[in-house]
Amino acid sequence: MADKRSALKQGQIDILELLYKYRFGSRQLLADSLGIKAGSSLYEKLEVLVKHNLIGKRQEKHLKLLGVPAAYYLTPKGLRTLQALPDHEYITDSVIKVGYKDKSVSQVFVSHTLKVYRLTNALKRHYPDLKVYLRRDMSHYSYFPSNPPDAFLSLMISDTPKRFFLDVIPDSLPRNVLDRQITNYGQFFEDGGWEVTNSELPALLLIADKGTTETRTKRAVRAALGRLEMDDELSAYITTFTALENGDESGKIWTSIGEPDELLSLPELSCLSLLSSCSGR
Repeated sequence: MADKRSALKQGQIDILELLYKYRFGSRQLLADSLGIKAGSSLYEKLEVLVKHNLIGKRQEKHLKLLGVPAAYYLTPKGLRTLQALPDHEYITDSVIKVGYKDKSVSQVFVSHTLKVYRLTNALKRHYPDLKVYLRRDMSHYSYFPSNPPDAFLSLMISDTPKRFFLDVIPDSLPRNVLDRQITNYGQFFEDGGWEVTNSELPALLLIADKGTTETRTKRAVRAALGRLEMDDELSAYITTFTALENGDESGKIWTSIGEPDELLSLPELSCLSLLSSCSGR
């Protein structure tokens, strides 16, 4: 086993690290992250890793007929192999234990994870310096809520890091689930969970499936924010999948939940107080 680990090439390690970070990834998404063409030797590299049981591949027959790509993930063996490499001690035994579920976790979960990967890749194309942290990254830090966002973003703006909680909102998401998530964020901030960072609260970013999803989400989030009683600043912004993936170079795709009249780019988002962010109700 030690010889096999030491024989891993850097390109293979890069693939394993990406699948650790994002949990599931398609060939195209991995190619985007690696800066290569999906039609290159990546398929062969993935198949070698599948053959050695370092990664698994999920592709349900009916989804394959619809053109949905295969989803790759780290097997427990792959997680242990990565854990044994230098500077990978952050991969805990509990993560490896959870990894046993990935071959059977629901397709809804897999599809959502791939969507988060796709949309954060789209954001990075707009902002190459954007740092993206996923749930496995966030699990190493105590200052994230127990039910963290889909992604945590950090972007340097005028020498100051601007931070965001990002959630992807599918059209099928029940309102009570969204309401609970926003309420939990507010309670977490009220209880001082973010104070250890000694920084301003992250703004909330929501990416809605489509226009009708965006409209419903705005109403739900405004209502959830309006029920919170806190003096700390908290702001929320929203866009749609299509706007993010097809927007122009200006990146002006975000609107404030409370003041939706102006399109803003990510660097332009400014923290608003809770009262002002809800004043548009």
